[in-house]
Amino acid sequence: MNRVFSYKALYDYTLKKGFNGLDMNIYIRYKVQTLKKDITLMTVPSMHVLARGKDTEYFGETYTKLKFKEFKDYEFNRQISVGTVPRYKQTMPTLVEYMIPNLYDVSLINNRLLSPFHFKNKVFYRYGISFLTDDRVEIVFRPKKRNTQVVSGKAIVDYHTGRIQMVEFSGEYDMITFHVTTEMGDQVLMSFFPKKCQIEADFRYMKNHIRTSQQILYSMADIIPDSISNSHDMTLMEQVRPIPLPYDFQQAYERYDSIHQFDSLRPPKKRSVWKRVLWDYFGDNLVNRIKGSFGPNDQGSFRISPILNPLYVSYSGRRGITYKMKIRSNYAFSDNTNLSFYTRMGYSFKQKQFYFTTPIRFTFNKKRHGYVELEVGNGNRIRNKSVREYATDEENDSTYKHLMLDYFKDTKMRLITNYDISDRWSISAGTTFHRRSAVDKAAFQQIGQPDTYHTFAPMIETQIRPWSWHGPMFTINYEQGIKGVGKSDMNYGRLEVDANWLRPFSRLRSLSMRLGFGMYTMKDKEEYFLDFENFRDEYMLGWNDDWTGEFQLLKQETYNSSDYYVRSNITYESPLLLLSNLPHLGHFVETERIYVNTLLLQKVHPYNEFGYGLKNRYFSFGLFVGIKNFRYDGIGCKVGFELFRDW
Repeated sequence: MNRVFSYKALYDYTLKKGFNGLDMNIYIRYKVQTLKKDITLMTVPSMHVLARGKDTEYFGETYTKLKFKEFKDYEFNRQISVGTVPRYKQTMPTLVEYMIPNLYDVSLINNRLLSPFHFKNKVFYRYGISFLTDDRVEIVFRPKKRNTQVVSGKAIVDYHTGRIQMVEFSGEYDMITFHVTTEMGDQVLMSFFPKKCQIEADFRYMKNHIRTSQQILYSMADIIPDSISNSHDMTLMEQVRPIPLPYDFQQAYERYDSIHQFDSLRPPKKRSVWKRVLWDYFGDNLVNRIKGSFGPNDQGSFRISPILNPLYVSYSGRRGITYKMKIRSNYAFSDNTNLSFYTRMGYSFKQKQFYFTTPIRFTFNKKRHGYVELEVGNGNRIRNKSVREYATDEENDSTYKHLMLDYFKDTKMRLITNYDISDRWSISAGTTFHRRSAVDKAAFQQIGQPDTYHTFAPMIETQIRPWSWHGPMFTINYEQGIKGVGKSDMNYGRLEVDANWLRPFSRLRSLSMRLGFGMYTMKDKEEYFLDFENFRDEYMLGWNDDWTGEFQLLKQETYNSSDYYVRSNITYESPLLLLSNLPHLGHFVETERIYVNTLLLQKVHPYNEFGYGLKNRYFSFGLFVGIKNFRYDGIGCKVGFELFRDW
């Protein structure tokens, strides 16, 4: 086992240099069976075509070129795709990652599935070793705990070197039960890459049961030019197919061709516009990402999140239900220059308000993160008691206490430019404009106070990275509000310092740390909005665990009640932590998190939040307890859906 654990380290230099510029051709033959299905299958990304179709079996082949930049950095270019799946859609796309398992790394598949062939993971496995010959041994591995992050199986290994010649492993992850059999390459460089692979997988969701089998062959000689992309020409596939076509595939292709030939002889059947739009366009894109390219040589691209996807729904006791969408677009003028557009939109059902933020960025030096960015958004609602206190003190009348004087809508526009002086130092500068308008304007009119406030503020920021991009980052930001510019009616100076570090550990563990403080160096007497940049109540959280580094139970008005703050946020994340040890429940727990958050304000010394969270194939769940000034301040939970995150 020690030879297996140390095999990759012997060839680190070869791996760093040998894969640069390497091309590889991959042939994939697949069969998909719909053993059970109902209407809920339409809610699964990539399964819409199977939900609609009447067939129970689908067959297909793809021929793909793999271009390497380095060992684990490569891109796919699907050159030929044929088969009986309608519109040549790709089903169960997550299985693509199982085609190239990283046997000697900590994780087998892209930061999931703990590999039994890495020495740091040996605490999770039991091994049995038996000699087959004097040169070959069989290693049988079984997990000590039943969990979705571990696998079981066996491997044939060269006794003298520790090189894995063949491996098969089984497991369950993200509603897919899989069995992978891989034969590895013989030469030093290709011994880290498969030459043959067989994948058997079952997908179960609600009452649906889909089974697929894939056979993959690697490292074939170049036969067709690189210029061919996404072709559906059967003649081309026959030229590159490396092994004979099985009988069931031949029958399926002939039947598929005969149906299409018969359909071409019949008068075309008229389809209603409603059916075509509903099923072919809206239905297919309802749960799938909408993406495409445009411009000469496909220099532009766009991507829109699914219209309906539970992944973008989250709930917390304080914020209620929120739903989000994302739109991305990019146009590359050159390898170092591009224009990007990114919109995040969401709706808060508790507030009955639509939110959006749209940064438009022109990157003039990609290598140095040199860009100019214009960001427009309607921001978060900001709550402030200062206006109410001012009104009631002036009038000394309790009748105003029933009025809604606390809440303001915030519309924001920011223009900044950024440039990395080096890998250890960045600097950015720009201006920010806020327009804050009262939610209840009639109430402000009743007390004779303005219902809209404006701020204009130049800012400068620097980021220091002593260990480049692989260590902690320190950010210093100063913003100076100027009264009288663009209707601005406030003078203030604000300084914020922030440090954060995501420290990865072995076995898919990590520690997220954030420490920061902010203060107003000066402000007008009538300054109502103590609105910090790094300490604010974000309503549209929930993008890939944005719970980390934020306070979940802190009341909204607390964010604007002090002209300084000191904060710290620590999150520890690990698979197989606490609940993973339970006999049945632990099998479905993929990741667990421990949260410790601390805050100091003028009237809060201190505020603490302690939380525990877990993630499985269906949802993320967090339970938090708040303690204010050493007294219990409340308990709450947050839920976010995880269904089909990687689909």
